[in-house]
Parts: sequence; structure tokens; C-alpha cells
Amino acid sequence: MSRLQPATAFCQFTNLPPDNLLIDPNGEIHKALELYSGPNFSLPDGIAENTDLLKFFLRQLPGGIPTDESLVVPVANSWLNYLAMCAGIGAKGTLREILRGYFGDYSAPERFREDDVVKAGFITIGPGVGPVQLGPLRYTQWFADERGYQRPVELATVRLKNMVEVLTKWDVYVTNLLTISQRGGTFLFNEDGEELYSYKSTGVLTYSQSMPRPLSFLAPYIDEKVSMNPLGLLDNGGGDLRKGRGILKPAGKLMGLLSFVFHLETRLQAKAYGAEEADYEKARLQVQDTIANNKCVVYTYGLSPFSSEALALLDECGIQYKDIE
Repeated sequence: MSRLQPATAFCQFTNLPPDNLLIDPNGEIHKALELYSGPNFSLPDGIAENTDLLKFFLRQLPGGIPTDESLVVPVANSWLNYLAMCAGIGAKGTLREILRGYFGDYSAPERFREDDVVKAGFITIGPGVGPVQLGPLRYTQWFADERGYQRPVELATVRLKNMVEVLTKWDVYVTNLLTISQRGGTFLFNEDGEELYSYKSTGVLTYSQSMPRPLSFLAPYIDEKVSMNPLGLLDNGGGDLRKGRGILKPAGKLMGLLSFVFHLETRLQAKAYGAEEADYEKARLQVQDTIANNKCVVYTYGLSPFSSEALALLDECGIQYKDIE
């Protein structure tokens, strides 16, 4: 951290013991370790010379215009590099990690606690990943009842929580705008000072070689379960928790809105085959008889992914059923 004030704020937010932090105002350690500081872009001369234009854009960004006139161009260059990295330019793995945060990851454990709440302006998420309030509008995410994996937008919600903390305390955390594009690294040494592991980040959100389980490199040195799931939240990796149903769940709810179309379709098909009212009654009695003689009956369609998932769930739960296709 750059100074005592941001170091204190960071420790309060993360519950990290202050003794584990080192104050380094200008990132000299990062430079000595040759850590990545961005694609090293510079503004074209024509733009760099137009200080009024640069000040206009800097005014829209956190931190605003530096009070020292000589820092206007260097700070603008720093923002240029950082924003390019946010777009995945010169920042390997950034876009993939952004998408993973929004689409979820079956190979990763949960990241958001059931009692966690994030507030960002008129948006409130939580407690947990389900409830969302956008001003007067309230709804529940379709994956709210699914457990044991990193659900869609779950990691993005954790990042939103961190972003709210930083943006609302920008002047506390960011004391040197020239370092905003500076990336970090992870180094592990033994008691003799020998390097056991190292990783140098080149992306905005990539701080480990294995982002689904970022501390897995510690498995040989600490409890493996802790290294694979340090937060101790639910994890399908243990094999005893049910996984989510992915896109089929919201798609299934959408299909319910089309029930009237399917009902009309069955009537047209029946009429095309010459079915009469007596045939409807006969089919109805057959269905009732089948249900009465079996504890669980599933009517499926061979090409339907919903049918396949329903049968897979019953098999997973060990439930005996009668499948009629």
C-alpha cells in the first residue's frame, strides 16, 4: 500500500492483519520485481499537447485533474493504459475472466455468502445471490436456489462490492494516479528464502494461474481443502452437493409462457390424425391409470433437453420412475 491511511482502510475492509502489509508509496518493489505495468501506450503528440482536452476527460474520471500541471499528461497516459487493459488490450485473460464473473463457473466454489449484501446507488443485491432491487423494482435471480458452484453474476457481485468500496473511498485508496495500471504478483518462499512459486499478473482481474481456485498452488504446503476453497463456502468439488441446471432453468420458465402455443399444437395434431372426443377421454383415463399405479411418472420427448435434465435429476436423487416417451 502507498500510505498508512489506505493501508488501514484496506485492512478494515478485508480483515487482513496490518502487520502483513508493507507501505511502498511509489511501487518500488513492483518495479524491482519487474511486474507488469501495462502496455506502455502514450497519447499522440497532438492530443498530449491539448491540455484543455485532457483536463476535460480527466475531470470525468475518479481522482479528477491532478493539481500539479506537469502531471496532467503522465496521469492521462496512466489512465489510457489502464482503460485499454480493462478492454482486454495488453491484458491477457482479462476478457475471459470478466465473462467468467458473469456467466458463472461450475469448476469453482461459491463466492458470495448467504448474508452478504451489496449496495450501489439505487441497486441492492442480497442477502445472498438471489434477491435484487433496482429502485422500486424487485426480483429474484433464477439461480437463487442453486448451490455449490460459482453461480452466474456471483463473482461479478463480489467485484461490485469491492468496486463500491474503492470508488467511494477513491482519494483514500489511490494516492498516486501514476500507478493505477500497475499489476501485482504472487511469490512464495521457504524459510531459507528459496522461491517455491511465483506468478506475475498481466491482466486486470487475473491474479492467479488458476482463477477458479486461485490458491490451489498452496496445496502442497497447507491443507488441500483450504487451498481449494479458502472461503469454506459450498463446493460441488466435494461431490455431495447438487449442481445447478444452467441455462435450462430460465429457458424452462420461458417455455411456460408458451404453454398456450403447445396446447394449440396438440389440438391441431390430434385433429390431423382424426382424433375424436372419445379418443381424448380414453387417453385421459390411460394417464390417470398410469399415475395411480406408479409413484413417479415422467412423460418425455427424446429430443428435449428439458426431458434429459429431468431424468438426470431423478437418477441423481436415486428416485425410481416410469418414463413414457
